[in-house]
Amino acid sequence: MENYKTTILLVDDKPMNIFALKELLEKEGRTFLTSNNGADALKIALNEDIDLIILDVQMPGMDGFEVAQVLKSNKRTKDIPIIFASAEKKEQQSILKGFEEGAVDYLFKPLNPEITKGKVAVFLKIQMQKKELTEKNASLEKADERIRELNADLQKNLQQLEVINKELESFSYSVSHDLRAPLRALSGYSKILEEDYEATLDEEAKRLLDNIQQSAFKMGHLIDNLLEFSRLGKKEVKKTEIDMEELVQSVVRDVNSSFKHNATIKIYDLLNASGDYSLLTQVWFNLVSNAVKYSSKKNNPLVEIGCKREANGITYYVKDNGAGFEMKYADKLFGVFQRLHSNDEFEGIGIGLAIIQRVINKQGGKVWAEAKKEEGATFYFTLPV
Repeated sequence: MENYKTTILLVDDKPMNIFALKELLEKEGRTFLTSNNGADALKIALNEDIDLIILDVQMPGMDGFEVAQVLKSNKRTKDIPIIFASAEKKEQQSILKGFEEGAVDYLFKPLNPEITKGKVAVFLKIQMQKKELTEKNASLEKADERIRELNADLQKNLQQLEVINKELESFSYSVSHDLRAPLRALSGYSKILEEDYEATLDEEAKRLLDNIQQSAFKMGHLIDNLLEFSRLGKKEVKKTEIDMEELVQSVVRDVNSSFKHNATIKIYDLLNASGDYSLLTQVWFNLVSNAVKYSSKKNNPLVEIGCKREANGITYYVKDNGAGFEMKYADKLFGVFQRLHSNDEFEGIGIGLAIIQRVINKQGGKVWAEAKKEEGATFYFTLPV
């Protein structure tokens, strides 16, 4: 507030009185405008940004009371504080009339310097506080208007998103039905060829038929994963208290029965958490199977599973000593079809980690990874308490 500049209008028909007032009230940041009659004072007040008016009561033509009446009846000037200055006797009737006309105070000539300076300082401070409050209210109104605009945009975006989601559902239906039929035909006809003409097919023909069947199987698996990923957005999260150690042991048994591997899997103490059991089962299966896969080329593959309690939740991890990756590519890990290793090195379609991220985000957690090339990787996810 100290940085505000203030403007004071001094109105008196005697130039010496105006000069004395200026000398008395002169201070850094204050600007003075002057007038020696009521009519000119009104023009100045209507055209300038005035913070305080010190108005002589007794003036020829239009006196101070009449000037105050006009100022208080005008929307632009009605809130300017007015201090009357009068050489009249301190009659109660005259003082009351001054306050009736909207004055904030009444000074008597000859002016007491200290009282005059003190009152002017107080009323200027009040006026500055009012201005500051007005500016803040204006800023709040602008902010409210901006919030209303953003909410309108958000509503519009939500409507567009709803349309897009319906289109995606339609696309998913098309993928599920229209693409599966030719895949089944491709796989079926290749098996018929293999079975009916096995005696006449050479090894190269058998190899090509096997490639066709494998490609059809991979395409079907890809479709399944894409559909699963698209459905996750609509799937409702049903949280329950989960015995995480029991869940992970069950997942490890499934991994062991689903993949041939020679990895050692160590499970450390796991804290229970609240979450969706079926969705978290999928998260653990994807993470553990990935760890097994990417450590499979090591002499002594090792997968470690554990957790640690944090201030706002529990962080679980799956660590392996496998191929790892360079951290500069870490931001690509959780995108659909984003892979850091070729299919020749490790088979995959690049959707598993995207599914993991979507599942954990839906439950209020986050996922990230740390790794070193050829030294293994650790994948973390958090669940809020």
